[in-house]
Amino acid sequence: MHIKDNVPCYGVVGNPIEHSKSPIIHNAFSIQTGISIKYDKILTSEEYFSKTIKDFFESNGLGLNITVPFKKKAFEIIPYNNISERAKLAKAINTIWKKDNNLYGCNTDGVGLLKDINRLNFNLHNANILIIGAGGAARGVLEPLILSKPSKIHIVNRTKINAENLLNDFIHSTTIKTNLKISYGGLSETNSEKPWDIVINTTASELNGESLDLPKLTFNPKKSLAYDIMYGSNKTSFLLKAENEGALQCVDGLGMLVEQAAESFFIWHGVRPETNKVLDEIRQLISS
Repeated sequence: MHIKDNVPCYGVVGNPIEHSKSPIIHNAFSIQTGISIKYDKILTSEEYFSKTIKDFFESNGLGLNITVPFKKKAFEIIPYNNISERAKLAKAINTIWKKDNNLYGCNTDGVGLLKDINRLNFNLHNANILIIGAGGAARGVLEPLILSKPSKIHIVNRTKINAENLLNDFIHSTTIKTNLKISYGGLSETNSEKPWDIVINTTASELNGESLDLPKLTFNPKKSLAYDIMYGSNKTSFLLKAENEGALQCVDGLGMLVEQAAESFFIWHGVRPETNKVLDEIRQLISS
């Protein structure tokens, strides 16, 4: 066990990383459960990502969260046999830990999203779902969305072939068998026979200062949710657009962040923290 000031060390790796609320969340979990940890933000680059991970664990660090843009890269550096089934399906890792001198990886994004959607009392069964984006985040959430038995999932992405590749990976997976209608297209191809019950923006466009070039979205007037996995003190441009176009609920990804962190905490420590109070505290913090 890595001891720094007699406290086991964990952290989150990303670029950018200064905005991350993960240290606050995990420290809140630490206080709640009585499990002492030190949790840091770690900035790295594409070039030095592998070395950053290697150095952290060689200095006896115990666990890392991986955020934008390194989740797919993390998948490439963990031994395949040490990767969870849900991370294999996602081809993306956001949680790494060390056990018996070996590194292991999992993806808790999908669990986090589903738990937050359940918290919102939104039923995905028979829902018409639009997913925007085909990167690591989309890969992380697609499996649990499929397993929630919606009526349809449509994936759109700026680079259309990436959406096609994502869909093909899931179609040819040996771990998921479904008769669900799943389709793909470019960002302009958001048309549907029925209005969308839920639209999930999995892109980091807001973080990168980019705008999503989306056509008008048609939401179910009786039951609809626009969900952006990004979060902030103000509504994202995607959520403002969705609200203007008739989405009944417009929610950012702060709840998903807290829930996926709780799942990571459980993997590392064997204790699942309570999330509602922590979510309220983080929401107040970013709103002040």
